[in-house]
Formats: sequence, C-alpha cells, structure tokens
Amino acid sequence: MNEDKRNQLIDHYLNGMDQANKDLLRDAFSSEIVYEHPERNIEGIDEFLTFKVDEQPPQESEHKVNRRIHVPEASVVQGRKVGTVTGEPVDVRFCDVYEFNADESAITKLSVYVRELSP
Repeated sequence: MNEDKRNQLIDHYLNGMDQANKDLLRDAFSSEIVYEHPERNIEGIDEFLTFKVDEQPPQESEHKVNRRIHVPEASVVQGRKVGTVTGEPVDVRFCDVYEFNADESAITKLSVYVRELSP
C-alpha cells in the first residue's frame, strides 16, 4: 500500500471537484470508474465527468479534509464541503471510500456519503 500515491489521487479528485477541472478528475480515475453517490450511481469515466462537471449547478466551494484512513483494501476520507451552490451557502459533511487498482495508479471505485448541515 502506497499512501502517498493514494493521497495524490484523492487530492486530484478533490481539487478537480473544487475547480471543475476535468483533466484533474480524469487523472485520478480508472476509465471504468464505479461511482456511488446518494444522487446517482455511475459507471465509466465519461459519464462520471459529465455528471460531476457539466451537470452540476454553479458552485464556489472547497473540500476541507480533516481525516484520512488508509487500509490495504481502501482509503477513507472525512471532511466538509463549504461554500456556495447557485449562490446559496452550503455546508456538507462527507465521507468518501476509495478503492484502487492493483498498482494504485487510479481510483476504481468511489462511494460517497454526505450529510447536509442545517444553516
């Protein structure tokens, strides 16, 4: 298990989300990514990029990580997404579970769990 490689991929994902940057997102994931989210489950990088960049409402937000746990089978990241979505304040707690390919060069599965905090 290479925690540095995993953290780099996770950071590409989180920064790609914050910047709506398809290149960063594409660099983090396998072309056969399985993405499980409360809103929608997705398979494949093209559908994932369309959902995460093209279909999302305008937002200015940042993912703030407060905990990372790495075990051989997966990595777990806890944090908050704060900022605005369509001009409205957002404060969401998240817990992401990441799975990787054998050489840890790409994320193969991402399961997202979220809880929106009351304003």
